[in-house]
Amino acid sequence: MKKRKINSLGQVPTSLLIGVIVIILLVIIVFVVLKVVRKPPPPAPPTEKEEEPIYEVAIGDVKFKLIGAKDRGNALRVSESRQPEYLREDLITTDRFIEVTISAENVGKDNIPHNVWEIEELSDKEGRKFYSSPQFDSWIPQESKCGDLLKPGFTPTLCTEIYEVANVASGLKVKVSVKQLSPQQRGGTGFLDIGL
Repeated sequence: MKKRKINSLGQVPTSLLIGVIVIILLVIIVFVVLKVVRKPPPPAPPTEKEEEPIYEVAIGDVKFKLIGAKDRGNALRVSESRQPEYLREDLITTDRFIEVTISAENVGKDNIPHNVWEIEELSDKEGRKFYSSPQFDSWIPQESKCGDLLKPGFTPTLCTEIYEVANVASGLKVKVSVKQLSPQQRGGTGFLDIGL
């Protein structure tokens, strides 16, 4: 009889041991399943943040604003010039002409003299620079007053320039500048996106 008690006592711990092992396996399976379900998504690869275009900039007492930019194609036609009677032939390029118009406004309290402000070259996203030329002057509108006297509080002054630009150029910006007149009237440069 003693033998039977020992055998039956041995069976209970084995059943108990199997039950504990099953519970441990269930806990491990539940833990793994929860971990997989709760696993956060992989972080998104860093994206290059696009800069917001700038269409207006203030330098000292001069506020510049882009009025418009126009791709004029590969030809400046005599018929579209201000002085067709003085021109012999169209200006042709292998690339393209871009016309840019900005406004300049004196937001200060004193006059800004002639030739203190201007629009300069165009540059593209690759850093190439494109310049205007006096030979394009006949196609610039009469109302363009680049570098003109700016009186405080007056209607903004329009300035138009034409540039010869490579066909592959994109992300074009026009450089604007103001000369420093005194320590109180600071100067500097800025860039306006032209959308071409």
